[in-house]
Amino acid sequence: MSRSASDNGGSLPNVTGKATGVTGKKVLVAYFSWGGNTREVAKLIHSKTGGDLFEIKKETPYPKEYKPTTDVGKQEVEQDARPKLAGPLPDLKQYDVIVLGYPIWWYIEPMPVKTFVEAQDLSGKTILPFATSGGSGIEGSVADLRKTLPKSQVKDGLLANMTGGIDRWLKENGLVK
Repeated sequence: MSRSASDNGGSLPNVTGKATGVTGKKVLVAYFSWGGNTREVAKLIHSKTGGDLFEIKKETPYPKEYKPTTDVGKQEVEQDARPKLAGPLPDLKQYDVIVLGYPIWWYIEPMPVKTFVEAQDLSGKTILPFATSGGSGIEGSVADLRKTLPKSQVKDGLLANMTGGIDRWLKENGLVK
């Protein structure tokens, strides 16, 4: 987590209605970003895969400063909270693959991501997690997502602090040629 959140000017517009990606699969790149790092990776992945792009946002945003955000985030994890999300969510039934991005907070995905993946039935869907992190690996969050989504195929994730492995990861998972 960086020391302060980027202002909302860094937000990307959601892209919907173009679900078919470059390989013909129906793809959604959904991401949660507090400081902007995950948003930049999501933008890069979306530019390579095509499909739709959706930013997961809390109804009540996290504070802009690091320490207050960590306090709220840690409390949500300790309470196993499911914060309300802003705006309508996309209909996830239409997608074959959901590329799911988030920062690692306390070794797992932030709680708004849990709200998002539990909001609709993702049975049979392929979930490709990617994350950014200041020091933790992605393995704990992938294990947590597999526990949360036992009827989905949650693939091995990509820690995307460095973008060099993205092309290989997308190719291995059939999202680029």
